[in-house]
Amino acid sequence: MKSKLSLLLILSITFIAFTVVGTLSHEYGHILVAKYFGYETKLHYGSMNYEDNSSELKLADSLVKKNEKAILSKKHFPDKKKLDKLWNTINFKHLIITVGGPVQTILTGTIGFILLLFRRKKILENGMKILDWLYVFLSLFWLREVCNLTMSVASAILKGKKNYFGGDEKNIALMLEIPKGSIAIPLAIIGLGIALFVIFKIIPKEQRLLFISSGILGGITGFILWLRILGPIVMP
Repeated sequence: MKSKLSLLLILSITFIAFTVVGTLSHEYGHILVAKYFGYETKLHYGSMNYEDNSSELKLADSLVKKNEKAILSKKHFPDKKKLDKLWNTINFKHLIITVGGPVQTILTGTIGFILLLFRRKKILENGMKILDWLYVFLSLFWLREVCNLTMSVASAILKGKKNYFGGDEKNIALMLEIPKGSIAIPLAIIGLGIALFVIFKIIPKEQRLLFISSGILGGITGFILWLRILGPIVMP
């Protein structure tokens, strides 16, 4: 009984820690791309922002000011092709920055899952080792896609809104001019499939209930502690 309680406590604390790690590493996915493009960035507890001081934006702004009357009256002007090309470049960079966060999360989750698949036979024979637990938590980065969709749908239902999608996945879909759920739904399905496989095919049966319980306890606690209490103080 003591060992089970110890495992529950350890796993719960790990879930809390990985809630913070997962959130910040996701934002660093955005930041790395933004810095690659030369933008100034700032990290917050649950988000990031960047300032576009690129030469493309400055030139686009100058062309807009120069041709403001023609643009407002929707008339053709000599710089239109040049301005359109600049906006395409700027919008593409902003799209890639938005993609950077989900890609980081998905890549981390996929690496963890692949490592677990390689370790599966050993786990079935010898049980879970410390590294195996690490791979489990890395693979569950995929749960972000499930949680995001679940929370956005639940929020929409509770508030009586018709917009069931949110976050980066919705923004990427809007930038690509495709239906809002085109990215969120498939990623959530994949994430749920990976999570279920890890829980029911990787984690030993005798530790499964403890793991699920610690996930609920630690996940909710981590969310409240970091995103509602500590995060806004430590990294406003």
